[in-house]
Amino acid sequence: MRPVCGVVILLLVLVLELPRANVAFLSFGNITSIVYDAKEINYGSHTLRDAYDFIIVGAGPAGCVLANRLSEDPSVSVLLLEIGRGERPLITDSPLVGPILASTDYNFGYRTEKQQHGCLGLRGGRCSWAHGRGVGGSSIINNVIYTRGNRRDYDSWARAGNEGWSWEDVLPLFKRIERANIRDFGANGFHGTSGRLSVEDCPFRSDIARAFVKSAEEAGYRYLDYNAGDNLGVSFLQAHTRNGRRATGGNSYLRDVVDRENLHVVTRAWVTKVLIDPDSKMATGVRLLHNRQYYEVDASLEVILSAGAFESPKLLMLSGVGPAKHLKQHGIKPVHDLPVGRKVYEHGGVFGPVFIVREPTDNLVSFEQLSNIGEVMRFRNGSGPLTSNSVESLLYVKSPFAADPDPDYPDVEVMQAFESFSFDTSPGTKNAYFLTDSMYDEYFRPLAKTRNFMFLPMLLKPRAVGRVELKSSNPFHHPAFRYQYFEDDRDVDALVYAIREVIRISTKAPLRRMAVELYSRKVPGCQYMPFNTIDYWRCHVRTLTATFQHQVATCKMGPPEDPEAVVDSRLRVYGIKRLRVADVGIIPEAPTGHTSAHSFLIGEKAADLIKEDHRN
Repeated sequence: MRPVCGVVILLLVLVLELPRANVAFLSFGNITSIVYDAKEINYGSHTLRDAYDFIIVGAGPAGCVLANRLSEDPSVSVLLLEIGRGERPLITDSPLVGPILASTDYNFGYRTEKQQHGCLGLRGGRCSWAHGRGVGGSSIINNVIYTRGNRRDYDSWARAGNEGWSWEDVLPLFKRIERANIRDFGANGFHGTSGRLSVEDCPFRSDIARAFVKSAEEAGYRYLDYNAGDNLGVSFLQAHTRNGRRATGGNSYLRDVVDRENLHVVTRAWVTKVLIDPDSKMATGVRLLHNRQYYEVDASLEVILSAGAFESPKLLMLSGVGPAKHLKQHGIKPVHDLPVGRKVYEHGGVFGPVFIVREPTDNLVSFEQLSNIGEVMRFRNGSGPLTSNSVESLLYVKSPFAADPDPDYPDVEVMQAFESFSFDTSPGTKNAYFLTDSMYDEYFRPLAKTRNFMFLPMLLKPRAVGRVELKSSNPFHHPAFRYQYFEDDRDVDALVYAIREVIRISTKAPLRRMAVELYSRKVPGCQYMPFNTIDYWRCHVRTLTATFQHQVATCKMGPPEDPEAVVDSRLRVYGIKRLRVADVGIIPEAPTGHTSAHSFLIGEKAADLIKEDHRN
């Protein structure tokens, strides 16, 4: 996670970039927002044609990859439609400013339904489900954490009938994606060096991170490259950044190819329906709203939905492809009955535990320390804390509550951040993660001006499963989410096990030499439980629930005999010709990695499949 954000840093970056931007401060609800007129990156100002060969809906990482790869053939025409705007690098280049963007229209602003077993200490008992919109999608606002997941994930997909998705199948694609600069593991044969996406060690690494990795090794965890197929162990963070600047789907795959005559990129284009001939059940194009005018654009070869795990299923259902009974409830005539949105998995987690450093080797205690020209210049030169999202290392844990008995298949990931929410006293962090004022004031504010850091355990293999439905037939309404964290107590207990593991690791010599001490103030709502007991940590998990925006399976990939499948292994929508889904919604089960890497993979894989199918 990135608990840090701050107005001053953005101002300094803007000052250094002048005269490209003008800045003003306005009241935005109860927070201070920054409004600026920096010119968006030009991804093309194209007049819509009546028809294209391929229409791609959504410019997230997968959509950006597809637009690039398909338009490599000058004989075909490609239209990429994005509901959001182009990137504005003034606020997207530093990984630390993600929470600022959560209060802008770069975020869809989704939130969960009211929770019964989690998010209990957050605003309204709900968690934020932030999803990026704009060219680059969630890679604009995410945590820049690049993890492929365990090889067992992909082999499981293949065993389930998804031909071509085993670890052996996808590894060459991962290597094709990367331009890797990984200090300890770059030469192990698992990384590419000539791809479009920069993947690197974070330029900034605190002594806390080094001590934690060494302490985890002393506690019995193997130091490894978690992107080489096995990930039970500990390592430093690999991030999709370039010299500490955020690498997105847009700036990695689109920015240098927008002048291709056969590629049109249209932003602020809201696709409201896939046009499907009801007799032939063939996708023929899309209807969209752009500049307050509706258009219908034909696709002579395919329509490809890369709109994300929520917007792709929503668009399918609005177009008559989905659970027939549900569609009829909203007055939509079913074209094809499919279990669209019937499943959604998410990586739930927790903010904490927090540790105080009594004998620090640095004095990073507040965001204001980074609010100076010197730090911004370090960032521009590819160094300093502004090149980090605050997460520095990852620990993968196998809990006794895991459903899979394989002892080498972890079910919890623990992120180590170099600070906690006390680092940022502005409203940005509180609003990004739905922290209430009382939660911040009672739990995090007492840590102000104290050197401290935080862990963020994340459940990789949750038992909780929900669904995504239409709220109405209005295409401008968000979907409805039916998802409850921690309905199964074993999901909580797995996170508690991971918390107790990092507490155990904190007693090892490298961290002990820094006089690391567990922060013992109790989370509001858990005051009456004895601190550092299993019951206390269960309460902490349910109260300070963290979300990591890794929702998958809403357009599940599976073989024809799978009653939950929406697309086949070539990502073609069952029952509808010339229509595919290519985004993380096709992932059939919760993976053991952050889904940004998966999105780039799906884009590359889909491009290969489409080229194969249309080669003749």
